[in-house]
Amino acid sequence: MNTKQLRKILKELKNELEIPEDEKIHIILRPMKTKAASISLKNGTIRLNKNLIKKLDEECIKYLILHELIHYKLRSTNHNGNFQKQLCNKIKETKIREIENKIITNLLELYRIF
Repeated sequence: MNTKQLRKILKELKNELEIPEDEKIHIILRPMKTKAASISLKNGTIRLNKNLIKKLDEECIKYLILHELIHYKLRSTNHNGNFQKQLCNKIKETKIREIENKIITNLLELYRIF
């Protein structure tokens, strides 16, 4: 997936989460040793694991971006009840587990952990 496609997904998900268009959020691809993605709430930068993204399908990539945008919207990196509620409003809980399992499996394979 190229950066143009990532920006398009970002724009769609920002709109879906009612994050104003003028709020600048950037996506950068970086090699990461243990994470699939992260966000800097201070500067609005979503970092996606460059090596992992190559292995994931669009559904997983959308999930990672959505996950980080919810953190941004809530201005918190916690996975508390409010975070879970926001996430489950967008994706069914069973589907979340399925997607997260795919992401974790690919991350473990990438770093040959099993």
